Amino acid sequence: MKNVYEKIQDFYRELSDYYPIITRSLVDGYLRQRAWQGLGYDELEEVWIVLQAFLRYVTYEEFVDLDKIVEDDYQNLLLWIIDDVKKDNDEEQALKDIFIVLKDFYAYLIKKNVLLSLDGLHNAEQKFSSVESLSLPNEMTMGITIFDENFQESDLLIEDIADKLNLLLERLLSDIGRYFKGEKFIADFNRALSLYSGPFNAIPEDDGEEFWLGFWDYFLFDYHLIETDSKPLAHFYKMKQAELTHDEKHVISDLLQAKFTVFYIKRILNNSMVECVDLFTDEIIKLPMPDYGIGDYKKMLFYGHIYVNGIVMLNYISSISVSKILRKRIKEEILHQCELYKAQDPLAGIADFFKRHAILVRHTIDILVNLAKLNVVQPERLNVHFEQNTIIDDPDFNVTVLLQIMAKKYQLSIYDMKLLLKMWCDYSSLRKKVQDKAELIASAIFLIFIEMNGIHHINSDFFKRELNLLDSELNQQMHDIIETLELQEFDSRYLTEEGFVLSLYVF
Repeated sequence: MKNVYEKIQDFYRELSDYYPIITRSLVDGYLRQRAWQGLGYDELEEVWIVLQAFLRYVTYEEFVDLDKIVEDDYQNLLLWIIDDVKKDNDEEQALKDIFIVLKDFYAYLIKKNVLLSLDGLHNAEQKFSSVESLSLPNEMTMGITIFDENFQESDLLIEDIADKLNLLLERLLSDIGRYFKGEKFIADFNRALSLYSGPFNAIPEDDGEEFWLGFWDYFLFDYHLIETDSKPLAHFYKMKQAELTHDEKHVISDLLQAKFTVFYIKRILNNSMVECVDLFTDEIIKLPMPDYGIGDYKKMLFYGHIYVNGIVMLNYISSISVSKILRKRIKEEILHQCELYKAQDPLAGIADFFKRHAILVRHTIDILVNLAKLNVVQPERLNVHFEQNTIIDDPDFNVTVLLQIMAKKYQLSIYDMKLLLKMWCDYSSLRKKVQDKAELIASAIFLIFIEMNGIHHINSDFFKRELNLLDSELNQQMHDIIETLELQEFDSRYLTEEGFVLSLYVF
């Protein structure tokens, strides 16, 4: 883990294209002075959190003189900093902490002849004080609403509006990131990392900006939460809508319209626009010219989230160099996977497949390009036809309940539980006599399911030891289920997202 001084170095490297009003040496010197005064590592980190948010705000707002920051500026500043500092939603304490840090830092700057007085900061503190507490001004009264009834898309070309939108986006993404890094979502975060990195790939520890940009794009827009099966950005909007400002609601609503798309550039229209083609639907898409240029665009394939009619083009777009032949093969292999997915959803089209398995598409492209494999789907899997179970009789209730208990105990997602119960229903429709065998059948089905899908956080040996069953009984029951359902190694009727991804790498 990086120490606070290394984080300062990274911060100023990030702002290298700007001209911060306060130099790195001043900030570094101030924190070293606080360390000499007895502040511990955790306390220095808390001070740096406040200073970092403060420095980013005054830098992006291009202040050239701290003595000229007025009360309205401090209002905006507090709105910017508050969520980075508050703990347990205690805004009152957070505001006090902010003023404590800033007053001490300002006093240091006065000694260094960078600042003349504390008057502006003291006035701001008094304005936001009641008898015993501090209160944060309402955002709608601060004149920073962007998307009012008079807003037009051309307004984004106005520098002041564009800056406000950038501030809004950075604060909003920080809020979303903090929300999903909470204890409630630890299992989801780890599962998403495993799905994104793949079964045999390492996760970068420190460096790896490209990895983390791609990961957050996947997590917010394509990952499915364990408990609800909803996508994180949509879940955040649903749970936090009442707390969001008008502008934040507008931005998230815009982003939720984005869809995962694989496309290539057909031609350059002008200096600012390109004409693209959706690889799977042949839809024509007009997009802004990438900031980094496009080089030999005829050999590039792009994938990520786009919303052509949106105001906010936030999403991370990946690009790779491919030949036309490889581009065709990528399309064919992904369409093959879509056909396999129809074993679960017979009416699924490519859009439905992308909604469920965008991560599979990412891995498929990566494997075909970087591992030079001819295909990722075993040809024999494409020739299997599964009869759809139309039996509507309810299967044995005791087995169903046991499977639900096991799924929740071992943190299977709600979608995985659906597939698990589908396996049980299919077996039950073919094997009617299950009296007095509920625990045996449920355990056998659960083991088959987790082993088929490579769910590695469940130790099958440990699971077996917890059962009050003989190995011979369990093995015999598993064999009967496999034979009755004619299960394959990666049976697409019951493959989870993890199972589909794993199947790419072991073939």
